[in-house]
Amino acid sequence: MPAAAPAPPIRRRRLGAALRRLRLAAGLTLQGAAERLEISDSTLSRLENGQGRLRRIDVSAALDVYGVVDEELRTTLLNLTGQIRDKGWWQYYRRAIPEPYADYISVEAAATTIDAHTVQLVHGLLQTEPYIRALAEAWRVRAEPLDVDALVEVRRTRQRMLGGTEPLRLRVVMHEGALRQMVGSREVMRGQIERVLEESRRPNVVIQIITHSAGAYSGLDEPFAIVGFDNPLEHDVVCLDNLTRTHFLESIDEVRNYASAFDQLRAAALSPERSALWLADLLTKMES
Repeated sequence: MPAAAPAPPIRRRRLGAALRRLRLAAGLTLQGAAERLEISDSTLSRLENGQGRLRRIDVSAALDVYGVVDEELRTTLLNLTGQIRDKGWWQYYRRAIPEPYADYISVEAAATTIDAHTVQLVHGLLQTEPYIRALAEAWRVRAEPLDVDALVEVRRTRQRMLGGTEPLRLRVVMHEGALRQMVGSREVMRGQIERVLEESRRPNVVIQIITHSAGAYSGLDEPFAIVGFDNPLEHDVVCLDNLTRTHFLESIDEVRNYASAFDQLRAAALSPERSALWLADLLTKMES
């Protein structure tokens, strides 16, 4: 049996879905719209499923046929088309990072908010270089070769999103096990805890710790991230990551369920203020 074709990049897939919704809102069938766009039914179907590469001129023509006159909506869609076609910085590392990871970075790069739950590892946007390198050493058991320097550089570049004039708004609920798990040496973990505490002081970053004393709670065993956008055409998406793949949940109901779970996680965790005190206390104990 032939291997299944890889899923198209998520942002291209979502642009196609937005165009499909506009076609249906205009009361056009796939065949009717294809005829007016002077393309085949199969070509339009592939574009709507994210299988083809849309150009700005193609999207503009579709918006004309679908009767979209709202300038803000047109501009948003055309800008999204351009962003998808532009070569993102992560593509320069395409030989060093797996395609699912690159797909996630393309989504993260367009995000304005991320709500994340971590269980055994510190969130990637909060990791120090020694911590990343220690993880990479552990990951060498994977079949594919690993360019550690490239991986470090990719993480560093991603972390720049937390600074600047319009920084990413990051909320992380982290199980204390992620900070007690000895990744690398004691010195590596001490520096990592210092980094988490330092990042928690940013106005756009909220970090809450769930301690062992919290007992059982919703989402106990599942790390996830809810990625949010200001663009009204890009609904929030849930990212689930494991050893071999990155999986996206895009339905409104699924995202709503994870948002509810995240609220429950925040309620089970220490407050941001108490979390900072907990981190400072853990750091003091490690230094003694």
